[in-house]
Amino acid sequence: MGFVDTQTGELVGFDIDVAREVCNHLGIELETQPINWDNKSAELNNGNVDCLWNGFSKTEERDREFNLSIPYMKNNQIVLVKSDSAYKGLKDLEGKVVGVQADSSAEVALNDNPDFKNTLKDVVQIDDYSKAVLEIQNGTIDAIAIDEVVARYYLTNNPGAYVVLQNEDGTDASLAQEDYVIGFRKTDDALKAKVEGALKEMAADGTIKEISEKWFSEDVTTVSAE
Repeated sequence: MGFVDTQTGELVGFDIDVAREVCNHLGIELETQPINWDNKSAELNNGNVDCLWNGFSKTEERDREFNLSIPYMKNNQIVLVKSDSAYKGLKDLEGKVVGVQADSSAEVALNDNPDFKNTLKDVVQIDDYSKAVLEIQNGTIDAIAIDEVVARYYLTNNPGAYVVLQNEDGTDASLAQEDYVIGFRKTDDALKAKVEGALKEMAADGTIKEISEKWFSEDVTTVSAE
């Protein structure tokens, strides 16, 4: 959704491309500002940033705290493992170590599934998913609880390296389903409306579909043109 390209040092990703195109529609220039995610509320309310836009999941708590946009993508919290592992379903992770990005929706989903979480040996907080992938490659952790769209990126760009844990019926095992939204300050109704209008225009002209296909090989967006 948004990460640093190790070759160029630039911020890239699906959300970065969508945000840049939204700004193009609005005739303004995008400025990306990495922040400490733990301090996101302060960063937004102090004016260091004007919105929170990087795989930002809608929750009841966030709906109370922020002015949330219309959803632009659906997402599941799933569990990713190495393809050569013996793990097939959630039950296979009993006594194993699962990595999760700190203060992420995946962490919330784990906490909301105590029957599964309590079977694990440990849940390890990791700064971001790129580091989590390195940890699973190194064998430090056995699995990653991760956003489906982020996992889809790794599955697309590293074919055969990872698999998603399955239910008995062969569907992806989901810890939670959610919507991705953009978080604004409670008072920023006008800015939110402009961004939503640009997203709808991009749905109508196919721009957001093209960006999705670039990153995920298919259109996983949910914005309506109307």
